[in-house]
Formats: sequence, C-alpha cells, structure tokens
Amino acid sequence: MNDSTAAPDPRTVTTDRKITAAVLGILTREGPNRLSIEAVAAESGVAKTSIYRRYANSDAMVDDVLARSQQNLAPKPLDLDRQAWTQDDWTRALDTALRVLIQDLGTGIAVTLLTEPNSETSRILRRHLVRPRMEQILELLQLQIDAGGMDPGTDLGVVVDFLLGSAYAHLAREGHLDETWAERVRDTLMRSVG
Repeated sequence: MNDSTAAPDPRTVTTDRKITAAVLGILTREGPNRLSIEAVAAESGVAKTSIYRRYANSDAMVDDVLARSQQNLAPKPLDLDRQAWTQDDWTRALDTALRVLIQDLGTGIAVTLLTEPNSETSRILRRHLVRPRMEQILELLQLQIDAGGMDPGTDLGVVVDFLLGSAYAHLAREGHLDETWAERVRDTLMRSVG
C-alpha cells in the first residue's frame, strides 16, 4: 500500500539538494552553455543515471530546479517609501535593482540570452530569472510616473531596454558600474522622458 502522506526518502531529498546546488552553481559561475547532466553529475557527486531518472535532458533539469528554487531566487524586495518618493530614492532603488539583475544573471546567462534568444534554455531563463527582475524595475518606473517624474505615456518596456542596455554597455566599457552611474542614467532618462 502506497501511503502518500509518508515522509520523503531522506536519500532522495539529499540527492535533489545536491542536484539543485550543482545546477545553480554552474549557472552562476559558468552560464547555461556549460550546464549538462554530465557537469551536474561531476559537481554534485550524484550518478548520471540518478539524474537521468529524474530528467530527460538538461533543459528539463534547469526548468525544474529554477521552478523549485523560485522563492529563493526571487529578487529581494526593495526598501521603498512609496508615500515619500524622492528622486534620490528612485536613483538608489534603480541602482540596486539593476545591480542585482546583472549580478543574479551573470555574464554567462546574459550571453546565452543574447546569442540564443529562441532556445528552450533562454525561454526557461526568461521565465524564472529575467521576468521577475524586470517586473521589479517596471514597478520602480511606475512609481516614478505616479510621483510625476515621468510622462504617463512613456513606453516602460523601451525604458527598461534602455536601462539594461546602458548597464551592460557600461560594464563592457568600464568593467563595473561606478558610483555615479545610476544618477547619470536617471538624469539622462528624466531629460528624455520626464
């Protein structure tokens, strides 16, 4: 008799944790192009056969790991005072949101999204990692509109593209986002769409 209320086998839980840690580690350090069942087996110490019993391929593995890790991978809420919204608050929140987005995705994931935009891996990454972070940036832009700092007719999707593109371009040119980057982006954006 199969008791569905029975506790999960501790070996299964441990194996799942090892697989999850390996997938997230490889994604962060090396990007999705280096992620394979063989690489996860090598990093986790879990036999390839055990991984293949769970997943048909690496895309299924990544999708499942990211879905199960969604709560831990969600962008941290920004500390915002929505009642007393100032330009300095917006600059700080924008800087934090973009730095987190860039750090969370890492260059390997960004390269995959740019070079293989229609791959199944890119669709999975967009669903689990990119969209929640974009929603956070869109929320910041909407706060700016609500505070009267931006034209309500502004295409926020284009503004997000502008912000993210400028962040990656600055990283490519300078190697880091300097302390005044967000303020300069804010001022340029406000002159354009304020």
